Amino acid sequence: MAGDVVSDEKVTLVMEREAEGVRAALMENQKVVSFYFQSDSRDIRVGDLYLGKVLGNRLSQVGWFMDLGNGRSGFLPSHKSVSDCAPQAGELRLVQVDKEARDHKEAELTEHVQITGKSIVFLPKSAYVAVSKRIAEGRGERLKTKVSGWCSAGEGAIIRTYAEDQDVDALYKEFSRLKKIWNSMRQQAECETSPKRILRPFSFISAILNENHFPSTCSIVANFDLNEDELPEHTDIRIKNNENPFIALHLEPIYQAALHPFVPLESGASLAIEYTETLTAIDVNSGSMLFQNNWEATAYKINCIAAREIARQLRLRQIGGMIVIDFLRMEEESDRNRLLLELENSTKTDPNAVHVYGYSHLGLVEITRKRQRYGLRDRAVDRLKKIKDSLTDE
Repeated sequence: MAGDVVSDEKVTLVMEREAEGVRAALMENQKVVSFYFQSDSRDIRVGDLYLGKVLGNRLSQVGWFMDLGNGRSGFLPSHKSVSDCAPQAGELRLVQVDKEARDHKEAELTEHVQITGKSIVFLPKSAYVAVSKRIAEGRGERLKTKVSGWCSAGEGAIIRTYAEDQDVDALYKEFSRLKKIWNSMRQQAECETSPKRILRPFSFISAILNENHFPSTCSIVANFDLNEDELPEHTDIRIKNNENPFIALHLEPIYQAALHPFVPLESGASLAIEYTETLTAIDVNSGSMLFQNNWEATAYKINCIAAREIARQLRLRQIGGMIVIDFLRMEEESDRNRLLLELENSTKTDPNAVHVYGYSHLGLVEITRKRQRYGLRDRAVDRLKKIKDSLTDE
């Protein structure tokens, strides 16, 4: 067995099975950038495709609850239905899990199906072609023209960053393979008479690597046996059956800190992160920072440090949805605008889409981060709820 040392590979994924499921730490250049968690009790995962049965208990005009088989259920919002005809009770429809269940809400479904590959995402029910912003503009336009020509009426595609270095023949081969997968699923669904899962495109490991743009190489540390047939190419399993890899690799203190609402910053300042059902609130506190005679300059300095740390925490904790940030007050509009730019630049490396909307009337910065899977943020909320419930029972 190899020693308890993280490899020199650029990307390392540390997997540890525990009582409630599997937790994972994604490391880049030996630094943790994201924590993930897959609960054994949650069998509905982002990307899963189901043949769902429309239930009769429609929630007002918002959408439809759906039976997914084997005691599983989900909710299809009306704006994520693609048919001109509204779903009818008892009807079977092909749907995909868009967001995993959290905060006592059902898993959110969509009929805007995505069949995902490394270079291309095939969209059988969405008539548009989009290109990753990370692809050079000229190259992106040429690829968009090519891929658009491959799509039939009503179809579309998303050209991923990985496509930039691929030749056109390889892209067409992948596009054709994804389309074949969709046609096979559609034909299978037509033969079914009851709700069931049709496809789980990714294992937990593959889902993490997919969300992080499939690194060219990856080392995996695990304390349980893996199905190596499910792993992407160029994946190297360096350590197996290590009893507690989070402890052995000194990740446990980082993990526990990410469950805590308090985040210390330089020079005595700090962040306070509070989760609610509707949004995440982040408060920047000056703490013991000395302002002397120049509040504006010091506040700007603390706010910039906070912006960089907030960007890191969003990805580390898998915080998504609506986020409001209460930065230290600044009077100069130029400083306020520079702070927004600092926040935008700090979130550019995040594989999940982050949008910075600016200041509200109350002076709070409003942002959103794409959220799909149950993550560390949700685990922290669930643990807090269990503590509160236990205190109530007493």
